[in-house]
Amino acid sequence: MAGVHLAVLDIIIILGYLVLCFGTGIILSKRATRSTEEYFVSGRSLPWWLIGTSMVATTFAADTPLVVSGLIAKGGIWQNWLWWQWGIGGIVAVFFFSHLWNRARITTDAEFVELRYDGKPAAILRGYRAVWFGVLQNVLIIAWVMKAMVKIMLVVTGWDESKTIIGMDAESFTVLMLFVVTVLYTTISGLWGVVVTDLFQFVLAMIGCIATAVIAFRSVGGWGPIREGIASHGFSVEETMRIIPKFAALTGANPFTEFLILILVVWWASYTIDGGGYLAQRLFAAKNERHSVFGYLWFSIAHVALRPWPWIVVGLCGMALFGNIDDPERLYPMIMREVLRPGFFGLVLASFFAAFMSTESTQLNWGASLVVNDFLRRFVWKGKSERQYLLAGQASVIVLSIMGALASFAVKDIAFAWKLIISVTAGVGSVCIARWYWWRVNAWSEISAMASALVCTFVLGFLARDSRTSGHAFVRFPYSVAVTVLVTTPAWIVVTLLTRPVAREHLVRFYERVHPGGRGWRVVSRDMPGTRDDGLGARTLLKTVCGVIALYFVLFGIGNLIMGKFAGAAVLLATAFVSGLGLFVLMRKQ
Repeated sequence: MAGVHLAVLDIIIILGYLVLCFGTGIILSKRATRSTEEYFVSGRSLPWWLIGTSMVATTFAADTPLVVSGLIAKGGIWQNWLWWQWGIGGIVAVFFFSHLWNRARITTDAEFVELRYDGKPAAILRGYRAVWFGVLQNVLIIAWVMKAMVKIMLVVTGWDESKTIIGMDAESFTVLMLFVVTVLYTTISGLWGVVVTDLFQFVLAMIGCIATAVIAFRSVGGWGPIREGIASHGFSVEETMRIIPKFAALTGANPFTEFLILILVVWWASYTIDGGGYLAQRLFAAKNERHSVFGYLWFSIAHVALRPWPWIVVGLCGMALFGNIDDPERLYPMIMREVLRPGFFGLVLASFFAAFMSTESTQLNWGASLVVNDFLRRFVWKGKSERQYLLAGQASVIVLSIMGALASFAVKDIAFAWKLIISVTAGVGSVCIARWYWWRVNAWSEISAMASALVCTFVLGFLARDSRTSGHAFVRFPYSVAVTVLVTTPAWIVVTLLTRPVAREHLVRFYERVHPGGRGWRVVSRDMPGTRDDGLGARTLLKTVCGVIALYFVLFGIGNLIMGKFAGAAVLLATAFVSGLGLFVLMRKQ
């Protein structure tokens, strides 16, 4: 492997990027620290294009290109349906939920719990969600993103386990460096700094990935040598290049049935189906509900359709050059080290810093908002001043950073961590959908769904380790998600019907504020004359269908274009254009 070292030009580019980020954070720090609303939701004043771009940037983490290249090496391009399936849920969230989140006028998605439900169960659930999502799950995400950046740094610098830097091993030094950068940047600027820097971080990250893909593609020699290299290392070229796996028996565990589970079950089974979590924080920060809708739409299209192919090209080049390696997630930084020269090397490394910082800053700010708003302010530290809560938020950023940095040493396989998050929340998606559109859902519905999903994950995980288990393959991901859904969904429905409904007065207040509409609220809304009912309807469903078609046909069209299949690309992109035009017309009539 040729290898490169950071040249003076590379260092100047990286330092210039860091100065720009910190300078922006310092400029915005005064505005961000006026109140917790400014610090956590930017004063609810963000336009759609900034919201959407910030969402794209924050999901463009340092781990994503590594996982994509690793997935391809493990099974082929189709393995990216692990996250491509989210495009369906993203479009559904655009038209079914994004405007409702904005109407709620809350600071965190955990706060929604007591807006929607009542009594002690709602308070318990709110506190639990603050701790689970804000601390435990959040720390895991922070850890795997940091691990990804560590992998990149160790590969491109050539440091190994024996390397000692200022008395620390190379990994510990890298984690410490990333920790300091992340904490300083996030603590001073709040969400204002996060979303504004996300704008140029996204541009820089895309430039870096596209540059890497073009240079790698040319260095290998084009599609012919790439296919030959993949074959020479023992991979099946046909299976590797498939976007959709070959049809196979529906009764067995195979790539095709895995694909079906992902597109038929997984996309709606997760708790993120209604746009909750750190993405909802951007919707709270939108100027109004229209900006939240357009922001989420831009994000959904860019997230799935526009970003993946540079990563896929690099992953294929890595397979052609290096073959089957122990950790295929290292293929991406190995390609960087092999083909990039001074200047471009610094630019691409800076782009990974951008991807890393945009994600970590979002997770830290969101996690701190849950800790402060839904745990300290709500249960532990009541009635304090805004200044005290701001300081608590900044302290939370530091603590979460420390926990994430320490946890990063335990993360080995980033794709496994992705699957673990999906599995633990499998089946919760159905109750997350129902809580918006069925009045009967209560706090016990969510509690039972989360508890049963957690139990199923551990039981199925235990069974998956024992090769003697009957139907062994079907207790593994993604089949385990379908099994969890089959257990979780009836469990929460039964619990809902056996427990007390939310008090009518509470439901009326929620409906007046959010007015979700639809038949599921007729029991409440029929006695509320003059109240808006803009719930589910044919137009909403038609917009969703047009959006899904446009998104995936753009994704496949770009893929065909890059692979030189121009006739197929023309048909796919033309279909995407027609569907997109129909969506535009429907949204204008809204």
